[in-house]
Amino acid sequence: MKHFWDSIFFKITFLFFCALLGFFAFSYFLIKDKIEEDSNANRIKYNQIVSMINEISRFGGGVDIVKRYLSDFGFVEVEDGLKKERLQEEDKIPQNFPGTIAKVRNTQQGIYILLESNKEAILYKDKASHSYERFYFITLAGVVILTFIYVLLLKALIPLNTLRAQISNSEQDTILRVKKNPKDEIELLANEFYKFSNKIKALNESRLLFLRSIMHELKTPITKGRITAEMVENPVQKERLCSVFSRLNELIAEFAKLEQLSSKMYKITKSEFLLEDLIRAAEQILLIDKNAPSPITLESPYALIKADFELFVITIKNMLDNAIKYGEDGKVRVYTKDDGLYVENKGAPLKFKLDEYFKPYFRDSKKSIQGFGLGMYIIKNTLDSQNFKLRYINEDGKNKFIIKGCVVDNFCALEDRPKPKALEIEKL
Repeated sequence: MKHFWDSIFFKITFLFFCALLGFFAFSYFLIKDKIEEDSNANRIKYNQIVSMINEISRFGGGVDIVKRYLSDFGFVEVEDGLKKERLQEEDKIPQNFPGTIAKVRNTQQGIYILLESNKEAILYKDKASHSYERFYFITLAGVVILTFIYVLLLKALIPLNTLRAQISNSEQDTILRVKKNPKDEIELLANEFYKFSNKIKALNESRLLFLRSIMHELKTPITKGRITAEMVENPVQKERLCSVFSRLNELIAEFAKLEQLSSKMYKITKSEFLLEDLIRAAEQILLIDKNAPSPITLESPYALIKADFELFVITIKNMLDNAIKYGEDGKVRVYTKDDGLYVENKGAPLKFKLDEYFKPYFRDSKKSIQGFGLGMYIIKNTLDSQNFKLRYINEDGKNKFIIKGCVVDNFCALEDRPKPKALEIEKL
C-alpha cells in the first residue's frame, strides 16, 4: 500500500481530480454569480417597466405610447401561446372594460408583458438574452481538455511502468530490449537504463564464468593431492593431509554457495536442527584437532535452531573463527538466550562501529592477523538472506555477538529432537 501512495501515477491522478474538482467549483460559482447578476438586472428593469406603465396610465397615455416605450426598452412581440394563456387567466379583464391593461411578470426566462383588451392580447418579451448554454459549453470544454492532458501524461509515463514490469518479471539472464526510435525523454531514459542493465548482466556473466572456471581448475590439483595423501605411510600425517584436502573441497563448495547468494540465485531452505549439530559441523570445517582441547565451549547443545543449515554453518564458522583469532585467550563461548544465539569471547571493545566491519576487505589495526577481511562481510550477507539480525555488545571485558530470531527453543525435549545433520566432511 505504501508503494501505491508513493506512485507517480497515483500523484498525477490525484492532481487531475483536484484540478477537475477546482474547475467544477469555479464554473459553478461563476454561473451562480451570473444568474444572480441577471436576476438583479431583471428586477431593476421590471420595476422600471411597472413605474413607466403606471405613469403612462396616470397621465392618460394610450396603448400606442406603451408599445413605443416597450420597443425603445428592448421588448419585442412574441408568439408564446402557453405563456399568453397563463397571463390571460390571471386577473381576467372585465367583459365591458373599455381600455387596455398591462400584466407584467418577471420569470427566469425574462420579463413578459401582456397588453390585453377585450379586442386583442399582445405578448411582449425582453429580447435581452439570458442563456447560460455558453457557460455550460465552456465547462464541458474545460473538462475535456483536462482529461486529454491527463491521458497524455499517463501515456507518456507508460514506458516507465513497462520498464518496471520488465525488470520485476525478467530473469537475471534476460536481455532487455532497446527501442529503436524513442519518442520522448522517458523512452530515452528507459533505453539508457536497458543498455546499462544489459552491461551489468554481461559483467555478472563474465564474473560467474571466471569464478566457475577457477573452482573447476582448482578441483583437479585438489583431487590429485588427495590421491597422493592416501599414499602417505604415516597414519597421523595421512589423516591430516586427507582432512586438509577435504576442507579445500568444502571451501570450493562454500565459495559456490556464496557466489549464488550474492547473485540472488541461492534458494533459502530453512529447517530445524540442534545447536550441537551446528557446532560440530563448524568444528570440522575449522579443522579443530579432536585430540586437543576444543576452544569452543557449548552451553546450550540441545537448543533448537531454525535456519538454512548450510548457510548457517558458514555464518557460525566465520563467527567462531573470528572469536578464536581475536580473543585474548583464544577461546569462545556459545549459548542461547530467548530467541538469540550468543557467540562470546574475551577482548577489548571493537574500535569501530559494527557496520564498518561488514564492509568487504575491512581490516582494523591488527595487522598480524592473517585474512582478507571478508569474514564479517560473509556473516552479514548470509544472515541478511535469512532475515536474521546481528547485534553486538561489550560487557565486563567480553564481546558478545548475538544472532536474533534464529532460536526456536532453548531446550528441545528428547522425543522432539531432530536427527543430526549429515556431514560431508571427514572427521579428524
